[in-house]
Amino acid sequence: MINDIKSVLRFTNYKVDKIEFKLNPNYKNEKIDIDLNIKKQVMFDENEKVWNVKLITKVFEDATENNYPFSLEIELTGIFEVDTEDDNNTEKLLNINAVAILFPYVRSLISTYTANANVQPLILPAINVNKLIDMSKKEQ
Repeated sequence: MINDIKSVLRFTNYKVDKIEFKLNPNYKNEKIDIDLNIKKQVMFDENEKVWNVKLITKVFEDATENNYPFSLEIELTGIFEVDTEDDNNTEKLLNINAVAILFPYVRSLISTYTANANVQPLILPAINVNKLIDMSKKEQ
């Protein structure tokens, strides 16, 4: 029965490629909205026969200019295998499902890193991945 509902997309691993945190010492403690920018890159690794999906997440860009408490950039790459020959299905799986699988790791990194940086911990809300993909397509 489990084979009937098993996804053709298999998440095998992830790696954190980059974390860059910069404190804004001039921040004036004001109520601010979360400024979040997420981009993705999808690449096929011919040697390993796997798909790499990289999420580049920027929080509070240009912190000094915008009076944000800090700026933070995280690059995280998920490694996926896809058991299908349907290229349209593969693209959909990677653009939506892979991002949905990876985003909780990004959220966790952000909350843990900000807590350990001795600033008010930032806990990102869950996101609607479909809307994120739509917004990304409009920006391109």
